[in-house]
Amino acid sequence: MSAPFTPPQDLSTASPRSRKAIRAGAIGNLIEYYDATIYSLLAPVFAQQFFPTSNKAFALLYTYGLVVGVAFVVRPVAAMLLSPYGDRHGRRKLLSLSLFIMGSGLLLIGLSPSYRTIGALAPVCLVLGRATQNVSNSGEFQAASAFIVEHAPPDRRASAGAAQYMTAGLGILAATLVSTVLTTVLPKQMLADWGWRVPFLIGAVLCLYGVHLRQAVPESPLFTGLQASGRVERRPLWTALTLHRRSLLLVIVIQFSQVTFFTWQVFLPTYANLVSGFPLKTGLALNAVALAAFVLVLPLVGAVSDRKTGRRPLIIAEALGFAVLAYPMLRLLQHPSPAGYLLVAVVGNVLLALTYGNAAAVFCELFPTGIRTSGVGVAYNLAVTVFGGSAPLIATWSIAHDRPLLLAYYIVALEATAAVVFLVRLPETRGTTLETAGDLRGRDDRSGTPEESPSSIPE
Repeated sequence: MSAPFTPPQDLSTASPRSRKAIRAGAIGNLIEYYDATIYSLLAPVFAQQFFPTSNKAFALLYTYGLVVGVAFVVRPVAAMLLSPYGDRHGRRKLLSLSLFIMGSGLLLIGLSPSYRTIGALAPVCLVLGRATQNVSNSGEFQAASAFIVEHAPPDRRASAGAAQYMTAGLGILAATLVSTVLTTVLPKQMLADWGWRVPFLIGAVLCLYGVHLRQAVPESPLFTGLQASGRVERRPLWTALTLHRRSLLLVIVIQFSQVTFFTWQVFLPTYANLVSGFPLKTGLALNAVALAAFVLVLPLVGAVSDRKTGRRPLIIAEALGFAVLAYPMLRLLQHPSPAGYLLVAVVGNVLLALTYGNAAAVFCELFPTGIRTSGVGVAYNLAVTVFGGSAPLIATWSIAHDRPLLLAYYIVALEATAAVVFLVRLPETRGTTLETAGDLRGRDDRSGTPEESPSSIPE
């Protein structure tokens, strides 16, 4: 008979370990968003290297479209395969595996020959590189979030978890700055021939450093306690899908904001450039300022969430903000001045911080320890694929067909639905006991194992 589950000691006495866990966990998110941003920002540069066409918008549409299509298949399936690995064998093992895969994808894209060199095999190489990265990304966020939040003191989970998106913001900022430097320093032809490859190769080197960081930090104490008690979940994915359906749905609905996240943090300079001819260099530079604001606001949001408001009011405020402001902000980008562009970029990023200062914590607080990476991973990756992947595709398609404000209508519909229909039912998860999280008042699921018995959630 297995020993009863014993929660680990208070993590407030292990702040140095918690800080190391934050650095080791969050670096993968930095590289993931650096990679995704480099791809999106430089796609206008290398699109015709892989998909020759006389129409710039349609070449870009192919570049996004084929890769997004692959992600629709690869990322959710890979999440179903990799996420349970983190629940069975540990968060740290999954984190190291994901970085090895991520580096391989970056290397493949950075070294892929052009269409002029190998013909139709060129887009095949590009798609394989992005598919490899999607496999890696499908295991990264949930493992890192669980690793960071499970190492954090109970009253600082949002503050610690905010590091996930601080590094995401820093990754996007780094990619934006690298893109700005490349587009400024290199002649246009040199940038198109080989300059765009340099950022991908830099990312591959960063992956090796990330693996080194992760191997130097001990496993999550909550998972270690689960192992010691002999209560590691044998079928974590099945348990999550059958007993925690409402938690899965809430993660997906919160991640409706992936549309605004990728639009404001990655695609906005390209959107303004294609719609109005706003200089790409100017847009990249101004986006860097807005991303810096996002990174600075995130820890403030995490602290307010931990000490004052809880998670729920801030997430609802973000959804309502975009439901009201998305259309006027994107309309302003039809004929923007630099000041107008900066206003749109900063307002959007501050709104995003209201959700993403809470996201890692609230996702972990919706699932018990035994199924946390499976529950968060499957729902998160499905939402990122559908909503994050659709944003640049819909935006580029609407621009190519001279209907650029379709993106605004799409955002308003999603965010209004999230705010009015679903997020008003989101329970307050601050104060949840992580070992037995997942008790949603009025939920349709019940955990069947002793360590996952429901814990009360404060009103």
